[in-house]
Amino acid sequence: MKNISLSTKVLIGVLAGTGLGFFFGEHVAWLSVVGDIFIGLLQMTVLPYIMISLIVNIGRLSMEKAKRLIKYGLIFLSMLLGIGLIALFVLPFSFPNWGSGSFYSNDFVQEAVPFDIVKLYVPANPFASMSNNVVPAVVLFSIFIGLGVMKLPNKEVLLKPLDVMNTALNQVNKMIVKITPIGVFSIAAGVVSSLSWADLSRLQGYLLIYLVAVIIMTFIVLPYVISIFTPYSTRTVFKITRSTLITIFATGKIIVVFPQLIEDIKKIIETEEGSCDEAKSEIDIIMPLAYPFPNLGTFMIFIFVPFAAWYSGHALGFSDYPLFLSTTFLSSFVAPITGLPFALDVLDIPKETFNLFVVSTVLTDRIRVVLGAFHLITLTLLSISASQGFLKFKKAKFIQGLIVVTLTFAVTVFGMNKLLSENMKSIPTNAEIINQFKLISPQQEFVILDKAVRNPNWRRKNESTLNRIKRRGIIRIGFYESAMPFTFYNVDSNLVGMGVDLAHQLASDLEVTIEFVPINRGKLIKGIKKDYFDIVMSDIFTSTIYAQEIELSKPYMNVSLAMVAKKSDSYFDSYNSLIELDSFSICYFERKEVAQDYAASFGNAEVYPITHLKQFFDQVASDSIRFDAYLTSAERASALTIQYSGYRVVNPLPYHINNALVFPIAHSVIWKKYIDNWIDFRVQDGTINRIYSQWILGQEYKKKKRAWSIYDDVIMPKYFNNNTGVNEHLDTISLLKDSIK
Repeated sequence: MKNISLSTKVLIGVLAGTGLGFFFGEHVAWLSVVGDIFIGLLQMTVLPYIMISLIVNIGRLSMEKAKRLIKYGLIFLSMLLGIGLIALFVLPFSFPNWGSGSFYSNDFVQEAVPFDIVKLYVPANPFASMSNNVVPAVVLFSIFIGLGVMKLPNKEVLLKPLDVMNTALNQVNKMIVKITPIGVFSIAAGVVSSLSWADLSRLQGYLLIYLVAVIIMTFIVLPYVISIFTPYSTRTVFKITRSTLITIFATGKIIVVFPQLIEDIKKIIETEEGSCDEAKSEIDIIMPLAYPFPNLGTFMIFIFVPFAAWYSGHALGFSDYPLFLSTTFLSSFVAPITGLPFALDVLDIPKETFNLFVVSTVLTDRIRVVLGAFHLITLTLLSISASQGFLKFKKAKFIQGLIVVTLTFAVTVFGMNKLLSENMKSIPTNAEIINQFKLISPQQEFVILDKAVRNPNWRRKNESTLNRIKRRGIIRIGFYESAMPFTFYNVDSNLVGMGVDLAHQLASDLEVTIEFVPINRGKLIKGIKKDYFDIVMSDIFTSTIYAQEIELSKPYMNVSLAMVAKKSDSYFDSYNSLIELDSFSICYFERKEVAQDYAASFGNAEVYPITHLKQFFDQVASDSIRFDAYLTSAERASALTIQYSGYRVVNPLPYHINNALVFPIAHSVIWKKYIDNWIDFRVQDGTINRIYSQWILGQEYKKKKRAWSIYDDVIMPKYFNNNTGVNEHLDTISLLKDSIK
């Protein structure tokens, strides 16, 4: 093993850990703890190393040299990020035509957390920045200290001990790097053991394009940039840095091997004649300075934004790209976990798609940092070459690179488009997903009446509704036939939805069967009063009229009012653009006073009742009234965008108007008390939340399953399904028992 290089050992560790994770699955998940210890050991020297390195190297600089390095660094950083912007513009053309709607997201009513640039970049409390690992603030603090030391007459008295300390930190890092094969083995086994392939299959479009983008940028574009401008061989660059890059891939972090990366670049510099100690010292300045700035790895992760828009049926138009690219540039100064939600929000893309990104990070974080590390290598080599006078533009190499890169991107976009067009046929849209959902609650026997009629079994004298239900063994539940996602018929003509799920749970708790009674629009109050239903379990807002006329349960969930409008109606983008119109029309179902209160917030809105959704979605030019928007809850509006892909959910108001959903119930003190207590109980035990998560948020309810593994799903079933093997196994156990006796 002594003759095997470190990079080979690291690669063996990654492959062995991956194989172990696939084979034993969750049985080896505990190895991730060993991986965490390894990452922690690597991290412990990084920030002190960066701080001291910056202070020492900037302190020894002249002001003229410092300006020169910063100038070259900014020029080449702008060039590299410009290449990234071009790639981000081109790659989304890989996504084929594929439609899907968007489920409701709680982000609709949440205020966006502002990007705190002061906290990230200004070290008001440098010790807090160090303890919280806020690298940009620590770097800025170190720069100012270095600038202060630069002007001291006797600065070597301070810099020499710091130099010794920095050397010691580097030695510690080298000691830890020797156990890298063990560390990456543990990390790989832990990660693979918990992979969810079902979730990752929905992300194949994003994962494939991002992987291809990283490969092209890392192995074609950046190597050409190095070849065109610097004297360094890309073969040499990869040979020297490969073990560090593999470690970065395994750990998912650049910073944990930052000192090692700096040492690798110094070795690359040494391969050219005329290299000097001055060039090596400049590396110690450029690398820490460049680290807090955006890199191509983080830049390219924003390909998720056009993916999320495409996946949710809100594909970006050509006119959206200036905003997308500028947002990407601003958001790339922070971690993707912070910057992506901001970019999604700015482009009005459903932020629930961010959950898909979180799932993907188990893979993309490791790919992203490899490109990020090679970006730093390229930027440093370019800056050093310019500073030391090595920089030279090779025209022939540039033309060759331009042709190769252009053809590569063209083939990639065309090939990925065709591949995804075929693969996405097997991926269900959100419309197909919601139609495949099954009821979570225990399903009771039920019948669906053709029309609303009076309960044939009248309540006896002084008999409560609850007692009649128990006596009959049947509960009558009112519902609207097309109120997705609360009560609706799916493609198989089964009555499903959140309200139906809750109805089955209620009937199960009462140990009775169900009679579902359809409600005619505008007839709910009449139906309750005439004893058509014991309870109504569709999405019913609270309202003053309902409160006066019928009995209502306590609220079981809160909703936010919103409108459904055409995607092409841009005047719904903001409150100001909407109130500039002479007038616009809003239609609604029942609850006139709710619609009037909402419309009053604009001053120029007119409201009209409708009796069927077709009156809004199937409008034609000859209609006497053109409805601009349909008022409902944001939860229901989101489901409607799944049905009708040309529409979106909007709330142009600068605030949210909330309402509560309740169950209208037959008048009975005992019955109301029971329902209120039932709501409390089912909220507390999580039943209502589980049903809400599936039907409203689109998160299918599944009992937690262990991760797939070869050991559990291939070897053990085969062993135990073999009768001979089982019998032999049992015989062995019997012999052991006998021998013990």
